[in-house]
Amino acid sequence: MNFGERLKQLIEENNLTQRQLSRELNIAPTTLSGYANGYREPDFFTLTKFADYFNVSVDYLIGYSDNPYHTRTSRDQSAERLLYYYEKLSPDIRELLLDEARLLLKYNHLNTKNT
Repeated sequence: MNFGERLKQLIEENNLTQRQLSRELNIAPTTLSGYANGYREPDFFTLTKFADYFNVSVDYLIGYSDNPYHTRTSRDQSAERLLYYYEKLSPDIRELLLDEARLLLKYNHLNTKNT
């Protein structure tokens, strides 16, 4: 599904008209129609306005994911960095990292019991 199709679907699911949405987001009705009909594409700022308004991820809006929900919003920056590095590793090294994480968790658990 492309952006225009997703946008139309979200408008319909939220019982809106394009005119209502254009007023809500301060987007010209003709511009919004262009997005919905696939002959215009939003800039990054406008794309985030849609994502925030409908409470979906940008990945979902642009068709990169079929999961409409934000998946990483609750993580802190350290967790994001860790995930970034993890995704760069080979499968074998990923398993080693997971083993190390389990050991660190046990160590942390024992350490907190003793204090």
